[in-house]
Amino acid sequence: MIIFENRIWQTDTSAPDANYLEGIDCEQPKWVVPDNSKLAQKVMSTPYWTPVEDDKGNLIDIIPVDPPVTDKERILSLKNQLEELDRQAIRPLRAIAAGTDTEEDREILTNLEQQAEELRSQISELENNTGKENN
Repeated sequence: MIIFENRIWQTDTSAPDANYLEGIDCEQPKWVVPDNSKLAQKVMSTPYWTPVEDDKGNLIDIIPVDPPVTDKERILSLKNQLEELDRQAIRPLRAIAAGTDTEEDREILTNLEQQAEELRSQISELENNTGKENN
């Protein structure tokens, strides 16, 4: 099995333990792992991972990692945070409406609004980036 730096792997039954691209004018793999090894099985069954190399640069293990977060997923997370800030604003707003507010209520609302502005800015930036990618 050959494995490229971007974690794409290939196997070749005629050369299961070797770099079968060696000597060919093309991108060369970063690692070579025996096809039937436990490490090869781990590579094939783990879509996102970080390499563990020995002091010679040989791949000796992989550590599974979480998949990358897309802009759309990040936008959804930021919108959920924005909704949570809205929920936190209810109690101070109720106090203001009832005329029982304190300076702390107004400080809470100011702080929540600053956080919300930052989240809206991040959402806008991500939405602009996502829109450009889709064009």
